[in-house]
Order: sequence, then C-alpha cells, then structure tokens
Amino acid sequence: MLAVKEQGIINIIEYREGIKMFKVKIAGMGKAVGSLKVKSEELEEKMNVTSGWIVKATGIESRHYVDFENGENALTLGVKAAKQAIQNSGIDPEQIDCIIGANGSPLQAIPCGASLFQRELGLGDSGIPCFDVDTTCYSFGLALFVAANLIHNQVYNCILIISSDAPSPTLPKTSNEVRALFGDGAAAAIVTKSAKDEKSVLHYFKMQTYGSGANLTCVKGGGTLRHPNDPNTRMEDNLFQMDGRKVFRYAVRLLPDFFQDFFSESGICQSDVKYLFPHQTSKHGIDIFRKFGFHSEQIASHISTHGNCIAASLPMLLFDYIEDNKINRGDLVLLFGTSAGLSIGCVALTY
Repeated sequence: MLAVKEQGIINIIEYREGIKMFKVKIAGMGKAVGSLKVKSEELEEKMNVTSGWIVKATGIESRHYVDFENGENALTLGVKAAKQAIQNSGIDPEQIDCIIGANGSPLQAIPCGASLFQRELGLGDSGIPCFDVDTTCYSFGLALFVAANLIHNQVYNCILIISSDAPSPTLPKTSNEVRALFGDGAAAAIVTKSAKDEKSVLHYFKMQTYGSGANLTCVKGGGTLRHPNDPNTRMEDNLFQMDGRKVFRYAVRLLPDFFQDFFSESGICQSDVKYLFPHQTSKHGIDIFRKFGFHSEQIASHISTHGNCIAASLPMLLFDYIEDNKINRGDLVLLFGTSAGLSIGCVALTY
C-alpha cells in the first residue's frame, strides 16, 4: 500500500503485485425489463420453425419485449432502472455529479444517450456532465472502469451508469438466429468511493479489440458512411446484422490467451473467483467457459428467462445475483464480455 499526500489529503492507492486497485464500489443497482413477456413457443410460430428449436439452439425459454406502441422503449426502461439504483444506493439524486450512458445501441444518433437520461430523470437543468461509452455489448464493463478512474482521480464522487437496450423493434425478420436471441432490458448502477473499512474495490481491467472482425456484427446505417441521402443506402442497413457462428469461433480462439494473460497480469487466482458474469450470448456461449477452467457453479446466467439484452445483459445479471443474495460484499467477481468490433473485455472487482 502506498500513501500519497495531495493538497493536504492522504490519498490511499493500493497495489497488488504492481497492479493499481481502485477503491470504488457499486453502491446500488436497478433493473427494468420490457413489459411484454414473449415465450419461445410464440416466436417459433411466427418464425415458422420446429417447436423447441429456439430452446435447443439458444437455451432461451422466454424474453421480454418493450411495448413500443404504448410508449415503452430503451429510454423509459433506463430511467426506471436508474430510479431504482438511486433508491437502492440511499443517495440523493443531487449527489450525482456524472452520468454515463452505456448502451449497446444508441437511443438516437445525437445527442448522447446520457443527456436524454438526465433530462428524463428531472435533472435536465442540473449541468451534470453526461457522456456515452460505447463498446456495444461490453459497454457497462468499460463504463465501470472509466467511472472508477474518474472517482479515483477525484474528478467526480458519485457516478450513475445506465445500460438500456431494446432491440426487439429493429430485429430483421429474415434472420431467425437473430430474432431468437434478443430481449429488451435495462440496468443502472451508482458508483462511489469505498470507505476505508470497506472491502469493495475494482482490481483490474483488460480489453482487446480485433478490427478484422468488425463486419461480423454491425448496423451499417445511421452514420456518415451510409447516410440517408445516399441513394445506395438501403433500409436493411439500419437493421442489426450478425454472423453468430463466425463471431463465436473468432472469440473462442482468442479466449485461452486472454484469460491466461488476465490472471497473470492481475495476480488474481481463478479459484478465488466467486462468480464469472459472462455476457449472455446464448447457453452454448456461456457453457464454453467451462473449457477455460471455470466450474459450472462459478458461471452466472439467466439467459433462459431474459435472452441477450446486449449491453444491459451484464448489469442485469449482476443485479439479479445481488437481489437473490448469491453474492455479498467481499465476494470477488469477474464481468466478462465480447462485443462488436470485435472486442473482448474483463473487469475484476470485489463487490
């Protein structure tokens, strides 16, 4: 442990084998899902596929969709989750001094989603800084690391992170694979500094990106490369596209070295991990972690009842395990994800 005196304040910086550890904690979380529960049997009828195909292929029995026609969307879900996170953390909303949007897909092209969340939370005239962190499915993990750095460096004291995704209205009807996977949901977290006597800490963060896989998961429209005034821009360019099999094979090839380096660099012992929280891709995509040294009881999942909720998947899963008392303060957990780009990332924290 190293003590540094800055402007009369003793700032404690902890190290584990040369790795800086950020004394921050998730003070409270919230969660929301779309109000329409959709069973896989219903989807199979619409998709005209064999009964039981979705559960067999993905492990998903049901998921939630937003009631888009009645005003429910990613913005309303995110606000609902944020209000619960604020309540569960016990803070006053006026204590929030930064809002980070961590959606997998943007609410709209501009402005940043965080500013829209700020407005809908009744903080639109507060001046609270807002910005988005976007690594699609792993946006929450990266946002948590960014928040930890900002709090550690005394830029902000209380940061609200919101991940909210409602892909159901945008799923292409021509791809059964994509339609079977996704659900709508949101989660939010209040991140603050840990007290000296608290065990909560962010230990380590690692992320890698392989741009050669950028076209495997994409929405090609919405930007300047395929802008709406271009006669060559098609409606399909604004819909989600993914080659799931190629993404899976690409990621699995990278994971052995990634985890080996992660544990070596962080000094963390894999057996000390209470839970690995993987991005909820599919049951097969979650079970694969057993090949990398994780025991079945270490691998967290709720894929069967939620599906893949993009960036919201990780914090939603974490919320459920906290609510069910499956993890407690002092437990070491990993938040791991793959994302479009192609990126892989992992953050280790003591809850």
